Amino acid sequence: MSDRKKPRSLSEIVNDVLRAVRDYYDSEYVYYIEKEYGDIETIFEWCAENVPWQRDKIKMLPEEQQPKWMKQEITNSTEADYSVSLQLDENTVAILAAVGVHRGGCDVGLLRTVIPYIPQAITLHKLQKQQEYLSYHDNLTGVLNRNSFVAYLDHVEPEELKTLGALSVDINGLKNFNKEFGRDYGDEVVTRVGEVLSEYFHNGNVYRMTGDEYLVLVENASYEDFTQQVHSAYTKLENISLGLVSVGYAWGKVDIDVNGLVISAENMMREEKKKYYKNLRKGHHEPIIKKDLLEDIEQKNFIVCLVPKIDVQTGEIAGAEAIVRYHHKDLGIMDPGRYINLLEETRLSHYLDLYIFEQVCQILHKWETEGIQMVPISVNFAGETLRQENIADQMSTLIEKYQVLCEYLEVEVSESYTDTNQEMLAASCSKIRKANVRVVLDHFGAKNSSFSILSIMDFDGLKLDESLITNLVGNRRSRVVAKAVIDICHQLGCSVLAESVETQDQLNVLQELGCDYAQGTLFNKPIKVETFEVRYLKE
Repeated sequence: MSDRKKPRSLSEIVNDVLRAVRDYYDSEYVYYIEKEYGDIETIFEWCAENVPWQRDKIKMLPEEQQPKWMKQEITNSTEADYSVSLQLDENTVAILAAVGVHRGGCDVGLLRTVIPYIPQAITLHKLQKQQEYLSYHDNLTGVLNRNSFVAYLDHVEPEELKTLGALSVDINGLKNFNKEFGRDYGDEVVTRVGEVLSEYFHNGNVYRMTGDEYLVLVENASYEDFTQQVHSAYTKLENISLGLVSVGYAWGKVDIDVNGLVISAENMMREEKKKYYKNLRKGHHEPIIKKDLLEDIEQKNFIVCLVPKIDVQTGEIAGAEAIVRYHHKDLGIMDPGRYINLLEETRLSHYLDLYIFEQVCQILHKWETEGIQMVPISVNFAGETLRQENIADQMSTLIEKYQVLCEYLEVEVSESYTDTNQEMLAASCSKIRKANVRVVLDHFGAKNSSFSILSIMDFDGLKLDESLITNLVGNRRSRVVAKAVIDICHQLGCSVLAESVETQDQLNVLQELGCDYAQGTLFNKPIKVETFEVRYLKE
């Protein structure tokens, strides 16, 4: 907005009036003061050139020390000071005074004419400010509203941002709150959520977008700091009421797209909301599921099996991937696919992932203690596990507990997590690598994969997706893509593993392309640790 079109401030308007009064009376000072119960609530001052300002000094004077012109009207033109007063309400009086008058013989007519208009201007300005505030703030909660968000989009310069985090929060079942307990109770819930978000995101902007939905934007915060705020605020809201809100968040630092990050956060929130209502319909109760899960872990009903990874060029064992199997008391060992889906829906995956990680630490410790050949073992981490606030610390605690050499530990992550963008995945994996655990980018070449992740994320290995391997023999395009990925990874200092290798022909092509490692049914299905040791590690 240009200066010519910019609205004038209240100070500018009042000062123009006071300056005109000072010039008319040729006085040293002109004051406009509002007193309430004798105390000065408002004071404007204009003074001649080279005359010191007295406003702050006058404002601090106790009532008994206030000058005569503040206590009564002075209308005698022979006096050095002129003043008139106007009763604004029962307790408030306005005073307009010309102090140190040098132009004698004037009357106070100008003061009496001017004084009614100044409080009117002040009142009008306050109303304008209030209207402006209400235009950009939510009337119920006091946080910013959608208009403010639109204004932010109009003025933000993404290229000037170092990072941007977006958090979407939706109150679950607000309509039911209003229906069952009344709208006042619903309003209290909405207000409380806004207070929590304002408390934990004081360094950001909190917007109430709709009746039950909030958006938070945080500029120039590290991924670690932003996610810590997210987890802390969510924990506080869960402590208020379990399942009170569904949340989703996104964070970016490369080619920041504000709208894109907001949409990503909202998409994650909606996925969480679907899980909430799905579990509600099915009668799932997260604390019960968590209790059952922890009991199954304690009773060792989850069994870790190993899938061998083979060196493509030599055919020797090069590592293993840890796969969990569920031991049912009647049905024996079975694939826990349905159970794992339930854990993902109820955000409990990290308990099982960390259990598997600990089991792998135990296996590696056993191998080292017994002098068995050591090979790296990888563990798959779900997106929910990666988003745990202290995941790297928990891993480090287990590594220290079992005194494991980190060079034999790997974590497999996937870009296919629908609720995690590339920058978030890269930041999460950076924390894991700082704990000296290798990171492998899994399922590369799958539907949601992007070559851009190779330049954004630091990783130690890459796993070619089954979709590339299946067509490797008969499809030239698959071979060209696989070869390009292998060459890029080698230039980046990363190894490449092909998954789901089923035939010798596929293996032959992988050898020609320079792939490092392979796994699949051509070599072995998932087997028990003891079987793996006998077959691959013991002479």
